[in-house]
Amino acid sequence: MRLFGIRIDSAGRLALMLHVAAFMSGFVTMALEMLIGRTFIPFFGGTIYTWGALISVFLTGMTAGYMLGGKAADRWPEIPIVAALFLAAAATVVIVPLYGEDAINRILDSIDDMRYAALLAALMLACLPAALYAAISPFCVRLLLDRRDHSGTISGRLSGLATAGSIVGTLGTSFFFIPSLGVRMIYGLLAGASVVIGVILLVIGLSSYGHARNKKRPIIETVVLCIALVIAGADANDVRAQSPSVMMLRDGQIEKVDSEYNTIFVDKQGPLISLNFGYRQNRYTESIIDLQHRDELVVTYTRYMTASLAYQQGPLKRVALVGLGGGRTISYLVASLPGVVADVAELDPAVISLAKKYFGVDSTDRLHIHNRDGRVFLNQSKDKFDVILLDAYRGPFVPFHLTTQEFYRLVKSRLNEGGVVAQNVEPSTMFFDSAYATMKSVFDQVDAIEAGGNVVLIAYAGPKLSPQDLTRKAAAAQDRLKMRYDLRELVNARKDVKIASDAKVLTDDFAPVEMLKTVKRHNEKRE
Repeated sequence: MRLFGIRIDSAGRLALMLHVAAFMSGFVTMALEMLIGRTFIPFFGGTIYTWGALISVFLTGMTAGYMLGGKAADRWPEIPIVAALFLAAAATVVIVPLYGEDAINRILDSIDDMRYAALLAALMLACLPAALYAAISPFCVRLLLDRRDHSGTISGRLSGLATAGSIVGTLGTSFFFIPSLGVRMIYGLLAGASVVIGVILLVIGLSSYGHARNKKRPIIETVVLCIALVIAGADANDVRAQSPSVMMLRDGQIEKVDSEYNTIFVDKQGPLISLNFGYRQNRYTESIIDLQHRDELVVTYTRYMTASLAYQQGPLKRVALVGLGGGRTISYLVASLPGVVADVAELDPAVISLAKKYFGVDSTDRLHIHNRDGRVFLNQSKDKFDVILLDAYRGPFVPFHLTTQEFYRLVKSRLNEGGVVAQNVEPSTMFFDSAYATMKSVFDQVDAIEAGGNVVLIAYAGPKLSPQDLTRKAAAAQDRLKMRYDLRELVNARKDVKIASDAKVLTDDFAPVEMLKTVKRHNEKRE
């Protein structure tokens, strides 16, 4: 019997294992890259800088591994060294879930610039395992050349196997492992597979070659000093202040922007300007402004987001919003609440620019717009808020790191006593059940407000408010705040919800929101 042109006998088993080793080195390398990227997002955000830092460090480590591994393989072509590389690499994989969070938090305490913080974290956690796995292929080539004459064939075959492993590792991890297994479990499986391959190679290598090799076997240590420079890209589409002639434009699409994170469309229909995100063949409405009635909230659910004011207790001074869109909700609150200061975290600079151009939103002494991932902003913020609004979508998806138990705990820690959280959720998918269950695992109470096709979840501390208590609080808040959209009417839309008994609590370790959100629409926001 032959496999890869190798006769499977006692001598061929080692050659076969070397082919398997080449495949596994590529598989684990790319699986690990996807996995560390998933680990980084809650801390650094899912920005181009995070992935740029991680990819560049992996390539740096792999380059060092190939070069140093090739040189070492010529000098010490030993099977036990290949086994040792797998075992050492397994140890570095385990370090990430065990100590990675502490290391990242220490880095964030010292470095404010997310680009260089992500770069340093990648150097600490990703460079060495990338180098160790990359060093395996040169050893496999060198050891097989000891046994066969066809150097080109062997080198090409092993390179192909390593690349095939990389493809399988990338697709398997992103398509199947992460949506189905916890991140920590995947780290454990990758480390375990490396240990198994290492032990098998060690046993076969010693039994096949132990009597013929008497040279001293060195312990290979790879120390890599990596210097990388990440240059921030220019802001997408330098858009200027809003033109007063927007009303004179023809109906239809008036601007399209391909940003780092979204394909964004601005459309006009009469006096209505809408901001839409494109995803596949669909468009998802993020915000609408009526140019003839700028103080109105055209999108129904945004009115119900303000129902959170009825739940809030104590002085109302600070409000935070994650996800700017066209800025209609936060603009309404700032205009309606003269004493309130608002902070907005928006990841996409193109969204901020278009909101300024078409929706009249700009930073002031009372409205601070931060071009930053929402979780990163809350993690770094020293302030506490009375109301936190969550409305971050990317097409049909909420970014996973803004849906987890750890994120809601962070949000809770940024609330003043008596503060509340309101989140816009599309209710027709399994994601709604998981979002509700996850919020409920952190907050004492979670109420659901029917919001014209969407549901606004409002989380707060203390006992559940009875209908009478909620009506009374809404009336008192409305008398005090004089909101355009009457809080008493908004809270009347509260409803009881039943979620699936098996709804999963989402965590940083397990949050397959892309799989849970399986319908095409998320915000049918027009009435």
